[in-house]
Amino acid sequence: MSFFNFTKSLKNSKTNPMVHYGTRKEKEAMMQNKSSFRWLASMIVVFALFACSNAAPASQFTADMIQSEGGNTITGKIYVKNSKYRMDLEEDGHQVFVIVDQTAGVTRVLMPEEKMYMEMGTQDFRSLMKDPFQGLKYTASTGDSKHLGTETVNGYECDKYLISMNQQDVMTQWVSQKLKFPIKIVMHVSKNTFVDLQNI
Repeated sequence: MSFFNFTKSLKNSKTNPMVHYGTRKEKEAMMQNKSSFRWLASMIVVFALFACSNAAPASQFTADMIQSEGGNTITGKIYVKNSKYRMDLEEDGHQVFVIVDQTAGVTRVLMPEEKMYMEMGTQDFRSLMKDPFQGLKYTASTGDSKHLGTETVNGYECDKYLISMNQQDVMTQWVSQKLKFPIKIVMHVSKNTFVDLQNI
C-alpha cells in the first residue's frame, strides 16, 4: 500500500487519534490540529535550511530515495541529520512529508493538500508499515543479524548485514560506515522490494 493511500485511509478511520469530526470537542481537536499543521509546516522549512547547509558532518546528508514495492516505484528525497530525518514523497501527484525524530521516538506526517497532520510513535504499527528505516530497525531488533562483510554501494563503503527470523532470510541492509545510516535495503520476503539512496 502506498504511503498516500495508507494515510488517506487513516483520515477516515475512527481510530485515528489525530483526526476528528462532528462534536464540539472533536471540532476543537480539529482546530488544534490546524495549529499543529502550521507548526509542522514551519518545522519543514527549518529542516530544509539546515539540511542544505554547507557544513556537512558525517551524520548529515541528503539523497534521492528510490522505493520499489513489487515493481511499483516511488521516488522522493531524504534529509538526514544525526538522529532526525525527513522524507519528501510524491505519489499519484500528492505530496507527503514524513519527519522522524528517533531520539524522541516520534514520527510526524504532513499532507499539505489535505491540510492534515498526524503524529505517532516510531514503533507504532502505522509508522513501521511505511517507514522503511524504522521497519528495518524493528526487524533487526527482533530477528537475528549476521555481518556478511563490506561492499561499496553508491560510492560508500558499507557493512552488509543479513537479517533473518525463524531461520528465514527477511532482509539485507548496507550501512554506510561514514554516514552511519542504511543506504540500501532489500526485502527477501517480497519480490522486487527495496530502498536505495542515490546521489548522496
